[in-house]
Amino acid sequence: MRANGLENIASYPHLFKNKRLGLVTAASAVDSSLRSSIEVISSLYDLRALFAPEHGIFSDGGAGSSIETFIDSNTGLPVYSLYKSEGQSLKAEMVGEIDTLIFDIQDLGLRFYTYIATLKNLLVDAASLGIPLIVLDRPNPLGGLIVEGNVLHQDSFSFVGPAALPIRYGLTIGELARYLNTVEQIGCDLAVIRLDAWKRSSYFDELGRPWVMTSPAIPTVFTALLYSGMCLFEGTNISEGRGSSAPFSQIGSPFLEPFSLARLANSLQLPGVGFTPAHFTPSSSKYAGENCMGICAHVLDKRLVRPVETALSLINLIAKQYPDEFSFLPATRQDSTMSFERLAGKNTMAMVLEDLPHLLHSWRVESDRFSKEKERFHLYQ
Repeated sequence: MRANGLENIASYPHLFKNKRLGLVTAASAVDSSLRSSIEVISSLYDLRALFAPEHGIFSDGGAGSSIETFIDSNTGLPVYSLYKSEGQSLKAEMVGEIDTLIFDIQDLGLRFYTYIATLKNLLVDAASLGIPLIVLDRPNPLGGLIVEGNVLHQDSFSFVGPAALPIRYGLTIGELARYLNTVEQIGCDLAVIRLDAWKRSSYFDELGRPWVMTSPAIPTVFTALLYSGMCLFEGTNISEGRGSSAPFSQIGSPFLEPFSLARLANSLQLPGVGFTPAHFTPSSSKYAGENCMGICAHVLDKRLVRPVETALSLINLIAKQYPDEFSFLPATRQDSTMSFERLAGKNTMAMVLEDLPHLLHSWRVESDRFSKEKERFHLYQ
């Protein structure tokens, strides 16, 4: 069991001693003894305030739900929201008594997981306010070797796509902070406290550490792996399994026929994954309270499976089999971009349906290029 950044902070007293500290964190930020970053840091140094990303510091908020500012009854510290309906930026009044900010959240290594949008905002805001930022590094639970998906263009940037990254970008959160700070020329006074002996080939289940849910719909590390592709179903009228016992593992709707769909999905012979028929009734999100039928994805080989290509292939399959029933979700009044294209990038919907082989090839070229470009930001082999 190797130490993460939180467990190494005692080796860097010059960064913390005699500083009034603010901590951006969530329930997933624990040490190997399952002590929270709040407990660990406050026992050693002067912790003055907490800052909450999407889902809140207890990781109990629903996806997209506004997080409000409050006083934490356990510590008595103020908890400032960085995920409010009126904005996600750090305000000067939040850091009036803060000398240094700390970011410690277990991330998934995925472009549309919004903790990295919060990280980018912090880099920008901390640079503007002249406050140093320390990132306590944690493993990328999906390893650091495989990169998947297209590199997002700037005209598609949003809170679920904050930078020119592929969907699965193969960096730790500390490496990503260095990447963003350098490539986007942010100029934040950034320090990264490293992991001990993490290898890029390692997945989280091989580290001998307990998995703490990073958000309500990511109960296991294998959910996180499938989420890297199946999240794209959020942009369609097919349930991605939110509100069920197996989010992002099972997909379905009232109009799918599960047995024939499972046979067709398996006939695609997608690497590292297999499918069984699924029946479920979501308690929330799409089709809440309705019986849904579809398929459940099973990871057969975590190193072979390519969840992004898997999801795109399934969307293409379902659209062909159910042309009158399947649809992409429309844009909302708050955002003129179609939901799928907020996740996948603009001008992608037609390609998924009409020329999937070309799309997959072009995305592989982009991810391969990024995989080489990111190497200069590696802290680990």
